[in-house]
Parts: sequence; C-alpha cells; structure tokens
Amino acid sequence: MSIIGISGSPIIGGNTDRLINAILDKSGKETQFINLSRLNYVPCRNCAHLCGITNECGVKDDLQPYISEIRDAEALVLGSPIQHGNMTGWMFSFITRLWSLYQVKKLLENKPAVFVSVGIHTLETQNGIETYQSAATYSTKLRVLGHLYYNSRTPPCFKCGAGSYCKVGGLWNLLEHNEERLNNYQFSPDDFKKWEDEPEVSAEVEKYGKMLADL
Repeated sequence: MSIIGISGSPIIGGNTDRLINAILDKSGKETQFINLSRLNYVPCRNCAHLCGITNECGVKDDLQPYISEIRDAEALVLGSPIQHGNMTGWMFSFITRLWSLYQVKKLLENKPAVFVSVGIHTLETQNGIETYQSAATYSTKLRVLGHLYYNSRTPPCFKCGAGSYCKVGGLWNLLEHNEERLNNYQFSPDDFKKWEDEPEVSAEVEKYGKMLADL
C-alpha cells in the first residue's frame, strides 16, 4: 500500500503541492501524488443506487480510477488552498465523491490522514480551515493525524494588476484597510512567499512525515 497525496490547488507546483510532496517524501514510503485540477471530473451525482451496495462510484470520469486506490491507501495527505473562506471547488467535489466509500461499510473509517492548507491570513484569523477538515471527515470518518496550515501572506492581488488600488482584495485586508499603505505599496518578487524559507513550517513537515513513517 502507498500513501496518497491529493492537492486541490489550481497552482501547479505551488505551496500546497510542494507541502504535500515534502510530507510524502519525508515518510520514506511508497507514495503517489494527485493534483485534482489536472483531472476532468464532477462532484457526487447522488446516484446512490450505483454505490450503496457495491461501494464503487458509478460515475465514469478521470477521478473514478483513483477512488479504489484511495480506498486501499495506507494513509492520505489532503491539501487545499483556502479561497473565499473555504477549500477549493476541486477539493470539495473530490470529497463528495468519497461518499461512495462510506455507504454501509465505511471503508475509510480510521484511515490516517494529514491535512494541509495554505492561506493569506494568520491561523487565528483565517476562515475555512475548520470547515475544510470537517467536510472531509464528516462522512469518511478519517483519523486526523494533524493539520498543517501555512500562512503564505500572498494574495492573488500580487498577480492581477489591480492590487495597488483595489479595496476588496486580499492585499487590502492584509494592509488593514489603510488607503495610504495601499497606494504606496511596492510589489516585488519577495512578496511571493515560499514555505521552504520558514523553519517552523519545515519542522511541521518533518513532524508529519515521521508520523506517516511510523504507521
């Protein structure tokens, strides 16, 4: 059995992807990584007559072949950026598809899982972290080993071009709604933070990698 890492990030190779892969690498075990944004799939269609007895999802798309691998995995590492105060649509749609494994037999119950999330606010002020983990465990009954949150302080405003005058975006919130600071803000490559540059986050990666190694 392998440990499977699943990313709901649309940013290929971004902080979420790299955090998941680093934890997988630190486990020292056979692993597999899936970025959901590369797949063409739909959320659960509520066709319980196809999965209620068999526990096999009847929806035929790019995600369907992975569901049995997730069922048989030793552990999971689930990661998503926090967008609009919640997990991404890719992650939520993926979670709903796991309901097929819950019917009758609860096939994911007590399977170890590490959660990863990335957002632009501090842990204390970032909305959506609890919602994300609760949604993923409500029906699956995964056994949560822990949740690694990285405060990237990197809103999409840094890319869109309107960040220096937009008063609804993440940068406006990070600057505490201070118009002078917004108008004078100078963008630079250093604004794009990487978790690898933060020792506390690296220590968390080591911790969760060891947890998986010790399973």
